[in-house]
This record gives sequence, C-alpha cells and structure tokens, in this order.
Amino acid sequence: MKILNKFSNDNYKKKHIPLIINIFKSISKKDNKIIIKSFCLTKFINIDDANLSKISVKINDKKYSIKFKLRRGMLFIKNYRINMYKLILDVNELLKSDIQNKLIVDYDEKYNGRIIYNIFDLFKGKNKNSKIIKINNKAIYFRQTVKNTMYITIRDINYYDYFLGRLKIEIGYILSKFFFKKDYILFYEKESSRYEESASVTYERLIDKGYKNIYYIINKNNIKLKNIDCKYKKNIIYKNSLKHIIYFFKCEKFVGTESIPHSMQLRIANRKILNKYEDKKIKYVFLQHGVMYMISLNSDLRTGFRKSKYRLHKIVVSSKLEANHFIKLGGFNKSDLYICGLPKFDKSERYETADKIVIMLTWRRWEVNEATIDYTKTKYFKMIERIVDGIPKKYHDKIIILPHPLMISAIKNNKDYSKFLPKVEFVYDDILKECALLITDYSSISYDSFYRGSNIIFYWEEKEECLKKYGEHAKLMLNEDNAFGDIAYNNKDLSKLIESNYLKPQKSIFIEKFRKIVTFYDNKNTDRLINMLKEDNLIK
Repeated sequence: MKILNKFSNDNYKKKHIPLIINIFKSISKKDNKIIIKSFCLTKFINIDDANLSKISVKINDKKYSIKFKLRRGMLFIKNYRINMYKLILDVNELLKSDIQNKLIVDYDEKYNGRIIYNIFDLFKGKNKNSKIIKINNKAIYFRQTVKNTMYITIRDINYYDYFLGRLKIEIGYILSKFFFKKDYILFYEKESSRYEESASVTYERLIDKGYKNIYYIINKNNIKLKNIDCKYKKNIIYKNSLKHIIYFFKCEKFVGTESIPHSMQLRIANRKILNKYEDKKIKYVFLQHGVMYMISLNSDLRTGFRKSKYRLHKIVVSSKLEANHFIKLGGFNKSDLYICGLPKFDKSERYETADKIVIMLTWRRWEVNEATIDYTKTKYFKMIERIVDGIPKKYHDKIIILPHPLMISAIKNNKDYSKFLPKVEFVYDDILKECALLITDYSSISYDSFYRGSNIIFYWEEKEECLKKYGEHAKLMLNEDNAFGDIAYNNKDLSKLIESNYLKPQKSIFIEKFRKIVTFYDNKNTDRLINMLKEDNLIK
C-alpha cells in the first residue's frame, strides 16, 4: 500500500498519463527480435473505461504494439490493475536509434506515460540494468534511470561487457578494500584515451612541482606515449588494467576534461562502477575539454554538466560571461567556479606556415547508431558533403576533415572523402597547429582554433533542427551579435566567405567578441588553477 501511495504522488504524471509498472520481467532475443515479458501493474488517471488495446510503446518515432494477457487486467487497488504484457522490438529498427532511448507509453495517440523499471525501487533508481544482448558489435540492454524510468541503451560493445572485464572489476573492487587510504588524485581526458588537453598540462605541471600522489589514466596504445618524458610516465596508469580499477575505486578526487564516467568507461553497465560515480565523497574538478559557451546547459542532453550531477565540485571557466552560463543555466554557485582560463591554452600554438582548411562538426549523438549501418545516409555526412562542395576547387588540396571519431573508420572507406582525412594517426592539437581556417557548426574547437590565430566560419544550415534534438529549452549561446567569425547558412554563403577568411588576419571585431568569452591571454592559466586548488585543499 505504501508503495502505491508513492506512485500516486508521482511528480512525473500529468492528469491523464498512463503508467506501466514492472514487477517481474524477463528479456530475451529470438531471431531478429527482442522480447520483453513482464508481470505488471497498470494505472490510468482520469481515463474512464481504459482500453488496453489503445496502448502502444514509442521509442523515438517508432511505435510498437504491446500485448496484454488480460483484456482489462485484474483490479488490485484503486486505479491499479494486475496484468502481464509482451513487447516485441525489432532489432534492425533499434540499431538505427539514439544511444539512450526512453520507452514512452502512448495511449490512443493522446496521452504519454512511462514504464517504471522496477516497482520495488519506487522513484529512486539503483543503477540496475538487464542482461546485455550483443548484436553486430552493439550492446543492447534496458536500464533504470535515477527516477526509475525504463530506457533502452544501444551502444558499441566495450571491454567490460565481456566476462574477463566484469571479473576484473570484481577483483579490483575487492582488492581496493585492502589498500591503505591515501589522497589519490586521478587525472584523465576524453574516454581516458587522450593526452593533449588541460588534464595532461595540469598533471605535468604538478609532477614538475614534486607531487607524488597524482596519477594519469591513459590508453596504452596512445600515440603520444612514446614522446612523454620519463618523469611523467612514472605516474601513468594504463586504462582497463587491474591497477586502473583499484585506484578508481580508492580515489575520491578526480580532475578531468570530461565527466567522471570518462575516467573508467563511458556508458558502462556495472552497478559497482555506476554507484562509484555517484559516491558523495567524491570531489571532482571539471577542466572542460573546450570552452562550453555553446549549447545551453539547460538543454536535455546537457544534464551531465549541471549542479550535483556526478558530484561536480569545481569547474574551470574562461570568463565571467562563461561563469554566468553555469550559474544561470547550470544551477551552480559562483563559489563553484574557477575563473582562471583553461590550462591547455597555455601551450596552444600555430605554425607560421599554417594553411589548412579544417572541417569539424559537432557530433550528433542521435545519429551515431545509424552511422554504423550506413554513414552516407546521415545528415552529419551530407552536411560535410555540402561544405566540401562549397569550398572552391582550388583549395581542395588544403582541406582536412576531422569527423567525429565514430565516423572516421567509415569515411576512410569512401574514395571521394578519404583523401581529406589526416594521412596518419593524429592528435587534434597537431592539426590545429596547421589550421588557417576552421569551418564548424558549434564545436568548442572553434575557441581553441581562434585562440591560436585561425579564422572561423560557423556553418549554421541545420542549427534549428539540431537544437530541437538537444531538448525543449536548448539554445545556442553564440548568435549573430557575439559570434567571433562569419556565419554561413548554406554552401553558397560559404563559397563567398572562403575568400575573405582564408589566409587573412583575424578581424578586430571578432577579436573583441572573442575576448569577452575568453579573457585570459597571459599563459598563466595553469598556475592560477593550481593556486585555486591549493586554496580549497584539493591539493596540498
């Protein structure tokens, strides 16, 4: 009875929303279908004579029929009825979906509700997930959100989806309990696979200052490892090693350019790891992978960068203007912010001979799975095509396309566009050293490039359409009044703007706009950050 009262007070429901509440469920795969069977409760608010045949389940734009065992269900209490349902999902359709997908209960195309993952967890999720179904190098599983809503995840298979990876987590977790408590600090960058941004710059400066308790997580195959000085290699921990797992569980201080999940494994399906991400003891300093004055922090796909998510403790920003973005739209306090500039800018440089036209667009999470099936049909790729077509032929030997990492392998196999990819394995920092003109939509790399002296053209042909994908409240912080580069809305605009930007000095009006967002130019960002970390006793 108490459980049902909790559901009656559900803040999520609206006047007419139906709920399906799982009690016990099973998930299986047969042929090319995923089948969910569940003993459940159903509830309808103010819908007289509810007809279960009018219910379907929506995943993005695709509708699936849901079959109930009993025509109306057996009355349990109040509006709750006991029933059983069977939901069959088409694998081919799922593989085209977003990475994270909510299962929406649709009633007669008028009212939308949700499926509760587990009745016994009420409205506080406990990081539960179903078994993982592996198909075509993809992992498909159902998971529980923080509010106990049922989602389906479709992502690339990772190391920890396999038995050996799961076993290593269990062993590492147990061994971490026997380690003496120590003030470990773990540094990392995107997916613990890079060594080129603010985390590595800060890590090296602290090693130079004699700190012994800091460690850097990196993929053993990273091409930059061979060029790292031996004194920095001593405190490097290789990703996915047993040492990595032990130190991860033991550590309470994380300093990274990405959210905490990047310090272990992004979108992992392991409760011990997920519980660690949410540990209240964690202190986390977010260095930013780039200036985040772009997509507004109140949009649905930016929830990971709001107050309290993954214990964001301190955030490094580049100006009071950017700080206000985190305060007004991210829910942070002024005291949460280090206004000191990004450490990586201290080492930014560009060659005097720089002459490349670099194309880099923001990745579109909602197209990632579709790209693995046929990347040429994605709007991401089609936009790259239009941009290349808009660049005069005489400059085509200067073009470098930097697609999202998930698209690189696919484009390598395209005879028309593979020639524009970097010739060898690369790091973004090296490409930016050669960049004379950057063409982007709204990637934070535009700040890195402009800081070094490159010109920027913002290509906003599909801006409004993409913003809708980010959620109801999403907006672009840059606009025609404050953008620090020319704006093209189609490839005809682009063609006209190439000549006035390629190998030309930066315009004073753009420099003025840029310095309102990035205010530090003295190459002392790292020193300012370290002093602030000391003041807050995050380092000693």
